[in-house]
Amino acid sequence: MAAPGEGRRLGAWAATAMVVTNVVGVGIFLTPATMLRTVGSPAAATAIWLGMGLLSAAGAICYAELGTRFPRAGGGYVFLREGFGPATALVHGWISLLVVDPGLTAALALGLSQYLLALVEAPASWGPAVAMVTIVSFGAVTLLGIGASAALMTWTAAAKLLAVGALVTATLLRQEPPVLDPDAAAPVAGLPGAGAVAASVMAAFFAFGGWWELGRMAGEVAEPRRTMPSALLGGIALVTSIYVIATLGFMRVAGGGVPASDEALVAAMGTSLFGAWGPTALTAIVVVAVGGSLAATMLGSPRLYLAMARDGLFPRSLARFDPARGTAPWLTLVQVVLSCAYVAAGTFEQILGYFVPAAVFFLGLSAAAVLRLDRPSDPTIFRAPLHPLPILLFLTLVVGVLALFVVGRLL
Repeated sequence: MAAPGEGRRLGAWAATAMVVTNVVGVGIFLTPATMLRTVGSPAAATAIWLGMGLLSAAGAICYAELGTRFPRAGGGYVFLREGFGPATALVHGWISLLVVDPGLTAALALGLSQYLLALVEAPASWGPAVAMVTIVSFGAVTLLGIGASAALMTWTAAAKLLAVGALVTATLLRQEPPVLDPDAAAPVAGLPGAGAVAASVMAAFFAFGGWWELGRMAGEVAEPRRTMPSALLGGIALVTSIYVIATLGFMRVAGGGVPASDEALVAAMGTSLFGAWGPTALTAIVVVAVGGSLAATMLGSPRLYLAMARDGLFPRSLARFDPARGTAPWLTLVQVVLSCAYVAAGTFEQILGYFVPAAVFFLGLSAAAVLRLDRPSDPTIFRAPLHPLPILLFLTLVVGVLALFVVGRLL
């Protein structure tokens, strides 16, 4: 089995684009809308976004160090194996194969199908079928090679940045009073309560989800010592800017009231900024954003199983790698089949409940490998500054999010 990494084809911009496309997906507008409805205050919302960006950057710094120390396919699996032993890595690998990766792929495909059907005014009942077709289609794109996937991710990342630029321009040029639902509630007055802050923190964390997937591609990142930290931190900075700008734009458009649902707020914002075509334009942007996230997920997921196969923990017959195209055909097929099975088995919300706790737990544990490993003075390795402060900050975030998730499911 040939291992990926013989030709490092992901440069700084392609790697940064992978971070942005992985992160900014279905929540590109809905999460800022949630932020507006829960905290209401521009200062509070901006503080939450900046805080989440800072804590995510703390985790990204740790992943950058681990990715440059172990610049090969696998990401969190490799970090867990080196830091906590093969048994922990084995559990993570199989949970990723059977739960996390197909669950995430299915959730993204269902989210994309909902918006795509709304865009073409087709029945919502077609959602599962459209989601399965979407998964198969993006699997086919993945099999075309890493060049095709990288081009798609770069294009969608640029489209997201252009969309936010258009949003900013329209918001600044807009002079008419806001046009909102007459049943809209008044903005939150004073400081937001603990429940509102908790809900916003959870929404913000999931809105940042996915930056760590670049670790799986470390074997194909050019000049890892330079590219990994710049792509991770640069990508998180871009994502933070996108969410802050979108949230402040929503708040300016909302003016005197807040619609009762995220979807109503997005529709009101689109109409207010861009007229009758506004909701359609914003829906199309979401479709493009989710498509980029799906492309990045389909490309990165098989790299973990390649690492498992190298360790004899996954059938080598399924883990054949095509070094010319940078693809693992059988592993991509496995992901497509399992993801379609998840689509057939549950709704968007049910699928999120399956994979979120495991994904968050192993994310924190894999980053914590920097506490378990020696840190050699090697100029080819990026060393996280202010160690161990970044990992302690990030673990605090992970524990807090897991606690909020459990409490939310019990209430």
